Amino acid sequence: MNSITQNLNRYFLFLVLSLVPFIRLSASWNNFIINYKKEIYGKGSQTWQVASYNNNWVYFANKNGLLQFDGSDWGVFPLNNGSDVRSVFPSRARNRIYVGGINEFGYFEPDKRGKLIYHCVSDSLRPSLRSIGNIWRIHENDNILYLQADGAVLKCLNGKYTLIPANSKIDCSSLVNGILYIGTNRGVQILIGNTFFPLPGAEELNSKRIRGIIPHKKGVIIATAYDGLYYWDGKALSHYITGVENFMSQNEIFSVASSKNQIAIGTVHMGLLLINKSTMKVKYFNENNGLQNNTVLSLGFDSRENLWAGLDNGIDYICLNSPLSNLYSYPYSYGAGYSAILSGSFLYLGTNRGLYYTHYPISLNDKPLDIYHIPQSSGQVWDLCRVGNDIFCLHDRGVFWVKGETMKKIGSISGVWNCKIMEGNPNKVMLGLYDGIYLMQKEQGEWKLKKRMEGMNDSAENFEIESDNVIWLHNNDKGLIRFDIDVTNFRVKRTKFYGKDKGLPSNKNIYVNKVNGNIYFTTSKGVYKYNKEKDIIEICPEMNNMLNGTKSYLKLYEYENHLLSLSNSGINIASLDTYKKGGIGHFYSIEHPSIELVKGFEKLIPISASQIIIPNDYGFALLKTPTKEMPSERSAVHIRSVFLSYPSDSLIYSDNFLGKNYIPEIPHQRNSIRFEYDLYSFTHGEEVSFRYRFKDQKEWSDYTSSLTKEYSNLDEGEHTFQVEAIFADGTTSVDEFTFIILPPWYRSSIAYVFYLILLLSLFWYVYRWDDLRMKRKKQQAVFEKDKELFLKEKEFEKENARKEHQIMELEKEKLEYELQHKSQEMANLMINFVRKNEMLTEIKQELFKVISTLKGEGAKQSKQMLMVVNSKIDSNIQSDEVLKRIEEQFDLIHNNFMKRLSEKHPDLSANERMMCAYLKMNLSSKEIAPLINISIRGVETIRYRLRKKFNLERDESLTDYLANKL
Repeated sequence: MNSITQNLNRYFLFLVLSLVPFIRLSASWNNFIINYKKEIYGKGSQTWQVASYNNNWVYFANKNGLLQFDGSDWGVFPLNNGSDVRSVFPSRARNRIYVGGINEFGYFEPDKRGKLIYHCVSDSLRPSLRSIGNIWRIHENDNILYLQADGAVLKCLNGKYTLIPANSKIDCSSLVNGILYIGTNRGVQILIGNTFFPLPGAEELNSKRIRGIIPHKKGVIIATAYDGLYYWDGKALSHYITGVENFMSQNEIFSVASSKNQIAIGTVHMGLLLINKSTMKVKYFNENNGLQNNTVLSLGFDSRENLWAGLDNGIDYICLNSPLSNLYSYPYSYGAGYSAILSGSFLYLGTNRGLYYTHYPISLNDKPLDIYHIPQSSGQVWDLCRVGNDIFCLHDRGVFWVKGETMKKIGSISGVWNCKIMEGNPNKVMLGLYDGIYLMQKEQGEWKLKKRMEGMNDSAENFEIESDNVIWLHNNDKGLIRFDIDVTNFRVKRTKFYGKDKGLPSNKNIYVNKVNGNIYFTTSKGVYKYNKEKDIIEICPEMNNMLNGTKSYLKLYEYENHLLSLSNSGINIASLDTYKKGGIGHFYSIEHPSIELVKGFEKLIPISASQIIIPNDYGFALLKTPTKEMPSERSAVHIRSVFLSYPSDSLIYSDNFLGKNYIPEIPHQRNSIRFEYDLYSFTHGEEVSFRYRFKDQKEWSDYTSSLTKEYSNLDEGEHTFQVEAIFADGTTSVDEFTFIILPPWYRSSIAYVFYLILLLSLFWYVYRWDDLRMKRKKQQAVFEKDKELFLKEKEFEKENARKEHQIMELEKEKLEYELQHKSQEMANLMINFVRKNEMLTEIKQELFKVISTLKGEGAKQSKQMLMVVNSKIDSNIQSDEVLKRIEEQFDLIHNNFMKRLSEKHPDLSANERMMCAYLKMNLSSKEIAPLINISIRGVETIRYRLRKKFNLERDESLTDYLANKL
């Protein structure tokens, strides 16, 4: 039985190998490859795994960390320990991105602002579970998480981690239909419970190096490094024959991925293979046709069935699902494409370097495409045209007749733009030259130049023949021109110009086209036609309706009853059968990073009902229109990021894979905001215009290609910014972002709370003020009463003081009066005392006279008696004691005047002291003289001596000095 199976396998292999050349002949051109050099995403070389989250987000396990790409922006997110990210797994069940590195794993989640935040899980585990080396793959099944390391699998169930050793080195792993497969250096094993078991019936793999395991039918396909692919159907193992086994064994398989109907195989030495499971068609992608690097470390299909390739150096995106493909790419370039034509088994290519050819159908393999240069064709080729079975090359050096792998020049003219077959005569053509039109005619099987058209010297780059008698030509300097021709003499009979005054939207950028025998003019405002009755150029609604509406068109073509239109954004194909019914055409975008139409020489070359060659600056592209209507996944516009732009840029929102959005509240002082938006598009292949508005506004802005919009000084309140993308086919996509501008601080909630507190405080203050006012009023009344009482007391005290003063004055007056009276009494006493002494002295003198008169015996007794009387008189005259007492009394009356006088003037004599006392009592000199028993003159003498002793000036009064200064 085994021998029969092996024979059948060999027969099947022989059959497939025998069919491979035919299979490859029917293969299409090279799919476009978009190169992302490592410099644009952080210079991380190796990319170990690729995984997409949905249509719009793709993630890469890269040397520098986790890479995130949304079609326009790259983000790099390193791990905590700075190690390479070896694995990435977007979990849709848990809405997070799991990553694995070297002895570290965790996951990324967007925060409320959309920024990816890393959560390290391994740090929370014990060392034995954490130190497991490289984590190469992460899988999820229901609520179980598997992390495949170098020699074990870490299983997480309900937050509990279990380490399951494989007892061998694990090279790869895959989760298929809930079963975990691992490829080891001892073959393939499967996990049952917490134990690994060898794959039944797959012992042949024990000596193979397993590179990948992918699902297929009821089992899996197992890719080996050097021995090709194997299929395990659940019971037995067999070779999976592709016809490229030698290629795989020679170049070493390193990675593998699968989609619904395709297997992608990445090699170490020669790029990658793409195998169709149904037809076994093989496509090669390597450095020969656009891959950056031939070492493919990882592969991954996205939701659009396009393929990502993580290379040893760079990341490439292979546009498998695009209807566009290309013939050649850098470094195998043959110049910018200007024209192409298919003739038998030859595909001729006209470029700015000359004329080339390759054999058709195109045969692609792992080698560069065989494209050959036709000798003597070097230089600028403007166009290629077919007249019957003849091919002409319109060249800067003239017109050439192409025959197989050679060509020969016709005539001696130079500078030929194009050629047009004359109406009703396929043996005559008009050649458009740099400076006119030339007639070329076929005679006896040979093409010959006949005559130059007279009266026409304009450049005929853009002309069409309406009939034998009418030619339309456009010249950017002169505008649209109609020539009436004399066919017999081949000369211009009449020339007429048509411009804006004749209905055209502009005099420039008008292209003349011939469709279904009629002349049409394509402009930036749609398709126009000539109205012969009115002799004007007018809009042609029928043609515009058949196409993509009244829009800008470059060229119109008629091919197999179909109308083709070319614009800068794409190709529209409509059926001419619906010309009068207003049928809807199909639009195909041709905007692509690797397609740029040659300005002024835009062209389409249909080679079949479903294939159109598009010459462009980078060579030649092929558009394959689908045989049936295919649902297309339209790119969507998204707001990538939102910044507060004043006073400096501050990111407040980033778009994220969950579409997680929030409504930020922005302080009023920072009410300047900038929006950055773009398309979710990995091919960037669509012409798109944007417009924007705030949702509460009815009017949209004008269309723009700008990807940013900034607003400043926004009003407070809730705003919703909307951006709309309008695609070339008229479809639209809208995204929006809502935010709130807070009121200024003086109108904020806190401010109103403050105002309320302030108002309450004011009420409380008013209440307290009124209370205090009443209290103060009462206190003021009390104070006024007290003040009144005080003033009355003061007045009373003042009155009392005045009265007391009056009393004191009266008492003083009384005392002074008494003092004066006492002084006067003392003076009188002293005067009386002096007068008594004077009297006694006089009596004594008289007594001595009597005594002197007494004589006789009786006189003695009488004398004795008189002497006794004299003695009594003397005793009465001795008055020192009396005077002393008087002086003491004088001091008592005059405040110790005599004591102060003695202290200040101790050198005064008794008479001088008495003199001072008498002067103090205001006695005159006449009154003083007898008191001190001197003459009046003597009194004046004493007064003079006193003035000298008192050092008085002439104008100073002695009486004032004694009265006031002692």
